[in-house]
Amino acid sequence: MAKHIPTYRFWLSYLWEQVLEVTSSPHNDYLHVSLVHGRLQLVAEDAIYSFGDYYLNFRKLFEVFDFEQLPDNARVLLLGLGLGSIPELLEDIHELNYDYVAVEIDPVIIELATDYSLPAILSPVEVHEADAYQFLQLDARKYDLICVDVFQDATVPEHLDTHSFLELLQQSLEEGGAIIYNRLADTREHRRLARDYYEGPFLSAFPVGTVFDSGGNLMLVNDGKFLRK
Repeated sequence: MAKHIPTYRFWLSYLWEQVLEVTSSPHNDYLHVSLVHGRLQLVAEDAIYSFGDYYLNFRKLFEVFDFEQLPDNARVLLLGLGLGSIPELLEDIHELNYDYVAVEIDPVIIELATDYSLPAILSPVEVHEADAYQFLQLDARKYDLICVDVFQDATVPEHLDTHSFLELLQQSLEEGGAIIYNRLADTREHRRLARDYYEGPFLSAFPVGTVFDSGGNLMLVNDGKFLRK
């Protein structure tokens, strides 16, 4: 059962942020959950990890994503859970009911998601506390859609920045499936690093890949057929 949030705090959140909980974990020195414009937001020290249907990088990409390329009962792998913004977006805005497997290394984030947001998601969400790389090494299933949304504050962990990680993604993808890899591009240096990663390792692994500029991040997609012109 989700934690009860008083109705007055929901309405006040349209005037100013309502901080619901502040905590920390072995993986994040600072985490807080708040209500902003009626949406649950999870923030680390230097990054927003989740923001309901205002999670704009994925929201903007999903607006041009061709979901008809995926099966109706698609199995989706979420590498990085946050508060579950991705299934919330797909359910509430695109009316899609997929089966989700979510991998999150931080047990405190899993606890927060369980307390605040996952009970409101109608689709099945199977949650694993694990490192994304190690999970892919052990999990034999294949997925129609893989969303990589893993950050340690404002950086992608080094071991997820490698050719071997992209090979694991390839092995876990159903034939004809889609990969969406969220890369930070909020500063000139972050944008350069994201572009270098796309033009180097990513296109080496996925030669027909493409990039979607969300205005804050670069969203790398394994095949251009998934983005409508």
